[in-house]
Amino acid sequence: MQSGEKFGSAHRHGLWRRGATIAITMSLAGIVLAACGSSSTTTTVAAPKFKACVVTDTGGINDKSFNASAWQGLQDAKAVDSNISDSYLSSSSSADYAPNINSFINKGCGIIVTVGFLMDQATAAAANAHPSQKFAIVDDAPTTTSKNVLALQYQTDQAAFLGGILAAGMSKKGAVATYGGQPFPSVTLYMNGFVAGVRYYDQTLGKKVKVLGWTPAAGACSLSTCNGSGTFVGNFTDQTAGKTDTANFFAQGADIVFPVAGSVGLGSIVAAKQAGVGHSVMWVDSNGCVADAADCKWFVGTVAKGVEPSVKAAVLSAAKGTFKGGTYIGTLANEGTALEYGGITIPAALKAQIATAKAGIIAGTISVNPNKYPAP
Repeated sequence: MQSGEKFGSAHRHGLWRRGATIAITMSLAGIVLAACGSSSTTTTVAAPKFKACVVTDTGGINDKSFNASAWQGLQDAKAVDSNISDSYLSSSSSADYAPNINSFINKGCGIIVTVGFLMDQATAAAANAHPSQKFAIVDDAPTTTSKNVLALQYQTDQAAFLGGILAAGMSKKGAVATYGGQPFPSVTLYMNGFVAGVRYYDQTLGKKVKVLGWTPAAGACSLSTCNGSGTFVGNFTDQTAGKTDTANFFAQGADIVFPVAGSVGLGSIVAAKQAGVGHSVMWVDSNGCVADAADCKWFVGTVAKGVEPSVKAAVLSAAKGTFKGGTYIGTLANEGTALEYGGITIPAALKAQIATAKAGIIAGTISVNPNKYPAP
């Protein structure tokens, strides 16, 4: 599978689905010769199911973020190919990664999808030890000597740039904020793009919206390295910490907060509710108004990554026997990352500015490097 290959078609609310059914039958004929003539019987034998399996990170299968998105990708693949069966194992800590992966290897999973940067070493070790076992890993490109791993990565600073424009344009107080779960490149890439978008907005429209929670380092970011300094919870599960950090940002004058922290971000929603009207959250990974529909009115938007369609495509290719290891990179151009609006009304003029910026990023005329724009 080539880098940058488009998975699926245009999506609605971060979910991609297509239905189809594949029936596989085998017939066995027996012929019995007798003095009075001959007879034959036909027996239909069901083909064995293709097992597709997910090992989640510590946020759990219902984190309303990348674990849930990976699981949805399996569901979408299963909807296309009825011969696929699905299963998952949740990791309570990093000590569960290798045992969970090995458990699925022993159960004969046709493809194992691992979720997150933290599963890098466990995935690489399993791939090296079992070169015939197919793997896909979300948000990481593990170092492995085997060619049986498909790295699913996403240029999320592109969509986060648009999210930064949206947040800056919707802020009434002239300050927005972002924080992360842990300082991994897959996290800080979002934060860098967000800061770049705010700075671009300031430069383009002569505004002075500031960003709390993240200061990019000099130089450009990449999928493997994106440095800077900022606020991090230290995990992807502590919703209380997410609430506290968000409340602190609100107290410092921010009115929109962008948590890049999986289920930790649910604490940000609680803080926004407590702060009241005029405070909102920008969600991450999977459309907030779908993942958490009850809280849609608190989401100004979502900086999404195409986990669902990329996992779906990986599973279907494995089931069909066309799977190839390598790297897939989701971009704005191939819909592997996107800005999706939430439950708050966005002015048409701001939407037009975002559309112009999106076209410029795709064309290569607008940079998503925050250091290309003056800090306020």
